[in-house]
Order: sequence, then structure tokens, then C-alpha cells
Amino acid sequence: MEVKVLVAEDHSIVKMGLTAILNKLSVHTVGDVSTCGDLMNELAINEYTHLILDIILPDGNTLEYIETINEKYPDMSILVHSMQPIEVYGKISNKFKIHSYLHKGASESEINYHLELFIKNQPLSIKKKNEDTGNPFSTLAVRELEILHYLLNGYRTKEIANLLGLKMNTVSTIKSNIFDKVKADSFTHLLQLAHVHQISY
Repeated sequence: MEVKVLVAEDHSIVKMGLTAILNKLSVHTVGDVSTCGDLMNELAINEYTHLILDIILPDGNTLEYIETINEKYPDMSILVHSMQPIEVYGKISNKFKIHSYLHKGASESEINYHLELFIKNQPLSIKKKNEDTGNPFSTLAVRELEILHYLLNGYRTKEIANLLGLKMNTVSTIKSNIFDKVKADSFTHLLQLAHVHQISY
């Protein structure tokens, strides 16, 4: 079967770099999208064997879509390529069918190695850093990470509930858990912690 890769990434230079490496690996069909909406539309229209996925796109957080993608396209392999700290977001591999988690700050040799194994569908263990790194966000569950994205972008409880199809009291409880876990005593403090620990949103 021909390898067909879709790259979901909103930075042109990153897309160009990934495409160049994939071409060297003899992958000749590489599509690209820049938003969550375009991602789901493209997957519905064209068939792909592999997906390289950034977590944060201009119109949302792709964590909300991975489970649906797994269900609709069970044979498609997924590699997450993100600037988000692996000790925080690497846990998504346990919840979803993720081949590997590749940090954008990885070395050229590591990127080539990950992509080659990914294209060949060869297993690669996702090695997280020691979680006892002092990063409070590493304690958050996947659902809490989804809601964190909206909190950091200034969304209110009702808006988050409507977007995620949750009850307001559920969102309120999760928000409280987030503040407790990261030990933030205000929204401003939460933003400061996110900046310090390189959580992009």
C-alpha cells in the first residue's frame, strides 16, 4: 500500500521541513492542513495512511479530535509533533492510539529516526522525562489538559461546556482540579505558570 501522509501543522517552515524529510524517505504523497476544521474535512475526503499532528492549531486543540480520528480511521497511524512538554502531554499515548510523540525541539537525527520508524509502522516506545521535574502540569489528566487550553485562552465556564458538550458543573469541577493540582491561586497565576513551564496555548 502506498504511504500517504497528512501533516496538520500551521507553521509553513515546519511543514516544509517535514515534507522534505518525508520525501527523502520516499513518501511522495504528503497533504497538509492548518486547522482542526480542515483536518477533519480532509480526512473525510481523502484517504491517508499516516497523520502527523500538532496539538495546538489556530482553531482549537487537536486532543479533542484524536479519539474520533481513532474511531473513524482505525488503520491510520498517528504521530504527535508538538512544542508541548512531553512530560505533560506524552500521556496522551496511553489514552489514544499514538505511534510516537516527537518534540519540535528534537535533534535532526532524532526527527529522522522517529519519522522513519513511523512511516514503516515500526514500534517506538514513547519515553517521557522523569515526571518528578517540578512541572505541576504533568499531574493533569488528558481531559484537564483539554480544558486547560480553553482556560488559558480566556474562555468562561459556559463557553467551555458548550464547546466540549459538558455540563457546566462538570467543567467547574475540572477547573477547580486544575487550579488545585498546579497550585495556582488565580487566573493570572495560572498564566504565569503556563509561561514558566512552556505550555503553549
